[in-house]
This record gives sequence, C-alpha cells and structure tokens, in this order.
Amino acid sequence: MEKLPLVCFPHAGSGTLYYSKWKFAFSDGIDVRVVQYPLREQRTNTPMPASLPLLARDIFTELVDSFRGTFAIWGHSMGSIVGYEVAKLCQQRLDNPPLMFFTSGSAAPCDRGFQRVSDLDTPEGIKKVLRDYGGLTEENLADADFMNYFAPIIGGDLRLLGSYQDVAVEQLRCPIVVMKGRADRVVTDQWQRYTERPVETTEFDGGHFFIEERRPEIAAFMESKIQLMWQRKAASAR
Repeated sequence: MEKLPLVCFPHAGSGTLYYSKWKFAFSDGIDVRVVQYPLREQRTNTPMPASLPLLARDIFTELVDSFRGTFAIWGHSMGSIVGYEVAKLCQQRLDNPPLMFFTSGSAAPCDRGFQRVSDLDTPEGIKKVLRDYGGLTEENLADADFMNYFAPIIGGDLRLLGSYQDVAVEQLRCPIVVMKGRADRVVTDQWQRYTERPVETTEFDGGHFFIEERRPEIAAFMESKIQLMWQRKAASAR
C-alpha cells in the first residue's frame, strides 16, 4: 500500500531526535518525515537563515520531492508557522497544497509571534522563557553543558519567530485542523482566516507540550483525518 508522507515541523529548539518516536505512533500507511532545522544534530554547522520565510524556502527546496504527490503537514508551535510558509510555497510553485494541514500549540501566523526577544540576551532570561513554555526539567536548566549547547539553538529559533510577520494572509487550499492543550494559553481562533473551509479545533488534556503526553491519541486522531480525506480525494478522482 502506498504510504502518505506526513511532513513534521518541530517546535523551537527541537529536531528530528525528539520527533523520531512519532514514526512508531502511526500505522504503516503514514510515512512521518521530520524536518531538520539548522544549528542542531547533523546540521550543527549549518547557519540559520536570516528570516523564517527564508528558512521555509530552504526546506521547500531540500524536500521538494516530498511535496510533489499527496502529502500532509503537521507543525507544533513554531513548526506550525514554518509549515504554513512551506505550504504556501507548495501552492505557489507546485500548485499542490497539502491534503491536510495540522497545527498544534500555535496561534495563527497573523497573530504576533514570540514577543520576548530581549529575554534571550541573558542566560537567566532564556531560562525564564523555557520555564514558562515548559518541556524541560530544572535539571536540564541547571546543566551548564546542556545549556551551552541548547541556548544558541532555542535562541536562534525564537529570534526568527520574534521577527516574523505575516503581512499578507494567504489561504491554504486544504482543510486546517487545530489541536491544542486544554491548559495551554495559546489563542488559536485566527486560523480560520487561513482557509475557506471550516476549521476543526480539537482539545487534548495537557499544556503546551500536550503532544508528548497524548502521543498515541493524537497520532490516531491525525491518521483518521488523513485517511478520510485521502479516501475522498481518491473517490473524486475516479
């Protein structure tokens, strides 16, 4: 059976290692392809582009073969914004929008992004930001070696997000499914501006990183949506 690529865009500071476990959460019909950003893992020496749209352009160029057939996109937090910029390029350059666009833990691109860039100028400021977002333990934050490696990565990602502005809303020609944690403070109502179709919003127990706590449940939910839309697309093509 043909596998459908689900292109996954990690949150700020994260990478392929964190999301590799998602490849085992789906059935054999879903091919999870995790995007690798610069400054981490196998791309430690690759410089970060000067803006988030430039990062999206580089990703599109590198993974263009993944976007030529039927595919879906999922982004968490900052990854939702990068994924949206890549989805626009798929529409503009390939005339091939994703089958579905999943966003989790993220406000819409038109909402002001990360607004605490000045906090990234000091080690204590970075730690405060990370405590507020969650996802790391106090042991991580107190580990000097870990922070020396991680602080430039998360700082680079959040500076990109802080400078990002979506000045011209472009609607995606696909359904948008919004997922959020019930305890997360993120406001997601502006996603409706990004598609003509009704946006489906589903809440899961947990905070900003509910995706870690509810992985099997979320994977089953996304897979059911993908399969239904894929079946509809196949039926309409007959």
